[in-house]
Amino acid sequence: MMGEGTVLRDQTDTAQQDGLPDGNNGQPVSRVTAFLDRHPFLVLGLLLMGALTSSSAAPLGGLYVIEGLGEPPWKVSMVAIVQVVVTLLTNRAFGRAIDRGVPVKALLVTSILCFACGMTVLGTFQLYWVYLCIASILLGIGSGALSVMYSFGRLFAEQTERDVVRFNGYLRMQTSLGWVIGPAASLSLFGVFGFTVTYYSIAVLASIWFVVCLFIVPGAFKTHHPGSLKTGRKIPFNFGLLLACVPVFFIGAGNVVFLSAMPLYFTTELGLIASAAGFALTVKCFVEVVVIYFCATLIKKIGERGGMILASVLGAIFFGLIYNATSLGDVLVLGALDGLYYGIFAGISMTFVQNFAPDRPGVATSYYVSTLFIGGLVGNLATGFVATWFSFQTTVLVAGGFALVGGLVLLMMRDRTTQKPAHTAV
Repeated sequence: MMGEGTVLRDQTDTAQQDGLPDGNNGQPVSRVTAFLDRHPFLVLGLLLMGALTSSSAAPLGGLYVIEGLGEPPWKVSMVAIVQVVVTLLTNRAFGRAIDRGVPVKALLVTSILCFACGMTVLGTFQLYWVYLCIASILLGIGSGALSVMYSFGRLFAEQTERDVVRFNGYLRMQTSLGWVIGPAASLSLFGVFGFTVTYYSIAVLASIWFVVCLFIVPGAFKTHHPGSLKTGRKIPFNFGLLLACVPVFFIGAGNVVFLSAMPLYFTTELGLIASAAGFALTVKCFVEVVVIYFCATLIKKIGERGGMILASVLGAIFFGLIYNATSLGDVLVLGALDGLYYGIFAGISMTFVQNFAPDRPGVATSYYVSTLFIGGLVGNLATGFVATWFSFQTTVLVAGGFALVGGLVLLMMRDRTTQKPAHTAV
């Protein structure tokens, strides 16, 4: 493949000059990367394993604090705040490190190891202060693995001359698949064996993820962009990158608002069966995965900003229709529309943000992931406030408002013209 050999040879030479390790199989780094080029499903599988592992822990935090430790609900928020703050700081630090030429593998194994240790701590020490002061920090650093994996995927696609948009979509697809399986599996395990066994099981899964990472990720794999964040060089503020994150925040937050309110909205206010939310979520996830798969074709026709606008419009329509739903049939049919709008958003949004800083993929990806984290936090807070003072049905309108605001911001933006990054060795 044209350009690939130069990149791979240069990376091998750089690794040898800098004293960086070769691939774990004893072969030169170029050969490891070339092997991944022939078998890209290994890169996707690594992210799938990571999404499965991290999502397994997601639904347990609140339950653990309230039921496992017997603490009041407000202490859940304290843990969440610490973890989110550490995650944001980690994403920023790791993103800048990637763009400075730090090998991806070193950052990824650090995150995974911290996550595994955090799960082990939770399973061993049944104390709130341990969770707040130790485990939440370890898990916050562990959450940085997602941003690193997305950056790795973007750089891998560029260096092997793949369609970046399509490969980014495949990466998001793995995340969606992991979230379909992980929370359900961990909650089922918790229902049978309790917190300790569940946390130890997630730690074992994280350990497997760690070992697989050691063998799959080339030791000297790093950015091929020419040192955009070299130490001592002042980087001008990228207002466009920040602005690109705004619609991602609003559309993502709207999705979280609805997901948080959906189970109780369906059962208490629509009078549907308890499993209605699960059925609707299954439909959504199935459609979402299919839509993500075809997003690259959509982008070629209407552009990234056009795709994001379409996602926001479809999202607003979905929230308006689900607000007036009355039956299980309505909910299931609209679940497909839910998957359609969010599938477009998930398949396009990361590339949309990254292209505002094409030579700084680490920083751009960290902005994107951090925006999703902040959107999730704000969405959960908004759900709690609106549902307490008004109703769960009202939260649906709030979610629709978020989607519309995201669309308005997109309408005021201009399309970003990007050039294909040059395959230049660091």
